[in-house]
Amino acid sequence: MRKLRTGVVGLGRIGWRFHLPEIAKEEGFELAAVADPSNERLAEAKAEYGVQAYADYEAMLKKERLDLVVIASPTMFHTEQTIMAFQYGADVLLEKPMAATLPEADRMIEAMHNHGRKLMVYQPHRTTAAYQAAKSIIDGGLLGPIYMLKKSISRYTRRNDWQAFTKFGGGMLNNYGAHAIDELISLAGPNVKRIDAHLRKIASLGDADDVVKAVLETESGVVLDIDINMAIAAHLPEWVILGERGTAIIEGVDDQQVFKLKYYLPEELKELAVHDGLAAPGREYRNFDEIPWRQEVVRLADFKPIPFYEKCYEHYALNEPPFIPIEQTREVMRVTAECRKEQ
Repeated sequence: MRKLRTGVVGLGRIGWRFHLPEIAKEEGFELAAVADPSNERLAEAKAEYGVQAYADYEAMLKKERLDLVVIASPTMFHTEQTIMAFQYGADVLLEKPMAATLPEADRMIEAMHNHGRKLMVYQPHRTTAAYQAAKSIIDGGLLGPIYMLKKSISRYTRRNDWQAFTKFGGGMLNNYGAHAIDELISLAGPNVKRIDAHLRKIASLGDADDVVKAVLETESGVVLDIDINMAIAAHLPEWVILGERGTAIIEGVDDQQVFKLKYYLPEELKELAVHDGLAAPGREYRNFDEIPWRQEVVRLADFKPIPFYEKCYEHYALNEPPFIPIEQTREVMRVTAECRKEQ
């Protein structure tokens, strides 16, 4: 098996808690080096993983001859670090959001093509049991054609780290919004044609948005309703799937989560006469239609999450198509940019 010599830049929360452990345990990856400006974090990485540690990112690229660089640094550094990795002959797995702006994202895509490298953005929410279950429900067709998908992320958090400040590329549209937009357009189809977005700063201790309400419409007519609210003392349903013949809503917590489906079969509906005149028969505005509802439960525990780094290996080492195509990530960046224009 080919081993991908891998370096990680950025030893903050996502780099330390997610990327380093995943790389270390995957057989196809060799965790060769890390880079970070914090000497304390470099010392932690050397002690924990026995890797080469660099305070200078370019020095790591020059010396280590890496196959893959995982960029887990703050958004403001993504563009230059990605392009530099390409210049030194490495492919890149990049944390979301891809970049601070759409033009920066386009620079990275252009550099990827110019250097003949690979670039994929880390979107682990597509690997979750909830996403897999939602996709299964949509593809199964019991709800009929889907006309709306609703995704919510809700809690009350007085955010006080770098993610709370616009100067660092923080805010919930960039943070959780990048996940939610990616999930919904991957399910409903790309090419969002209409956008209405509202961003607010409510509980955050910084100046970046912590409340996002966005309503998108795809070219196929599916409405995507996104609620990201870090200033709500309640829990909104994470997923709601609305079809022409029924609805699915997620309920429960942790390994007890389920989608509850309520739907009907068209052949079981009784025939209903249409009265298009102004005088309602019998002065009744009810049609006494009794829909023969069916109900099902889809358990999330029945869906196995997809190991993201296995998909990474397939793409970077085996040249299989990317799990997250860069064209789809570019659409996420375009939609995010349009949401900001709405303010």
